[in-house]
Amino acid sequence: MRRRAAVALFLAIVVMISGRSVVGALGDLVFERRAGPQGSEGILPAVFPHWIHRARFRCYVCHPAIFEMQLGSSEITMAKIREGQYCGKCHNGRIAFNVEFQTCGRCHREPPD
Repeated sequence: MRRRAAVALFLAIVVMISGRSVVGALGDLVFERRAGPQGSEGILPAVFPHWIHRARFRCYVCHPAIFEMQLGSSEITMAKIREGQYCGKCHNGRIAFNVEFQTCGRCHREPPD
C-alpha cells in the first residue's frame, strides 16, 4: 500500500512540475499501424503507456495470458479489442475506459520522439 501511494505521489509531482501530461515517457510502446480498412490511412499509431499500467498492476496480470512478452507477436486489431480481446479485456467501460470513438485519442496519438 505504501509503495502505491509513493508511486502515485511521484507521478503527481512529475505532472505538476512539467505542467502537462507525461506522454512519451521511457517505456512507452508504439504500435505502428498495418494496412487497415479503406479510409483509415490517417489514423495515428497506438502508443501504449506501459509504465502507467505497470505502476498499477503486476506483470502476470497481462503476461502471458493476454499479451506475449514480444512486441509485435500479437495481431491486435480494433475489431479484436471491441470483442474483448487484448486491450479490450480491461478497456470495457467497467475496469477501464471503454474503447469508442470519443476515446480514440487516448491511444492513437503522435509517438514520442
